[in-house]
Amino acid sequence: MCKLNHKKLITLISLTIILISLQLSCFSIEDHQTVSQPIVIYGDSRTDHQTHQKMVDEIIKTKPAIVFHTGDLVEDGLIPDQWATFNEIISDLIKIAEFYPALGNHENNSPLYFDNFILPNNERWYSVEKDNLHFMVLDSNSDCSIGSEQYLWLEDDLQNIKENIKFFIAIFHHPPFSTGHHNEDEKNLRQSIIPLFEQYGVDIVFNGHDHDYERSLYNNIYYIVTGGGGAPLYDQARTSPYSQLFIKAYHFCKLFIINNQLIIEVYDIDSNLIDRFVID
Repeated sequence: MCKLNHKKLITLISLTIILISLQLSCFSIEDHQTVSQPIVIYGDSRTDHQTHQKMVDEIIKTKPAIVFHTGDLVEDGLIPDQWATFNEIISDLIKIAEFYPALGNHENNSPLYFDNFILPNNERWYSVEKDNLHFMVLDSNSDCSIGSEQYLWLEDDLQNIKENIKFFIAIFHHPPFSTGHHNEDEKNLRQSIIPLFEQYGVDIVFNGHDHDYERSLYNNIYYIVTGGGGAPLYDQARTSPYSQLFIKAYHFCKLFIINNQLIIEVYDIDSNLIDRFVID
């Protein structure tokens, strides 16, 4: 029976502990460097204030850096009391995150909307950058036709995105691809700004207007309807060869980057994961 050399055993154990510590240290450093702080996108909060409040409470738990809203923040943008209620609901959220909305049709082009937020550019359409993400927030209620002021701004913005930006993301209210309640491509955006998205390599588009969650894919661009923030939910109204998933649920979308991949996770009002996909 062989006997263990205690000095050698102690040395071996010490080396093992050091190696494990180094591995754990490298793992945590790598994680810290490659996982970005979440960004949340949701929309159509409108009428059900209790649901909207619960949604905001769940969003806060994700500790987002930025929150985008796809429009129809309130039922009627001309009524001051509705803005007071909206601001009360998001009051804790805007303490921890930047908040950027898009104009919906229910804002009614109200001066109260512009009084309520301080936004870049002309406050109707603007861009925001975070980490390797470039966000273009548009106003689909205004003219988007070829040669319009907004179209020319968007083209210039796309042409001048910094080289270090990996993912291009557009946000506006009316969906160009949807199987929900409203008329398909209500604003004829497939004929105007969608070709620009395809030309300049936009990765994903987020819209509201239809009160549901839907993921579509057209010409290598994802089109996400995220209109489940508190307005009455809609059933699916038709089919589409581009639609990959339709869910009638209150929800929000969470975006983050891991190892140069854009991860999109979608959670319902009870924080159940209802969709997840990856863009390289």
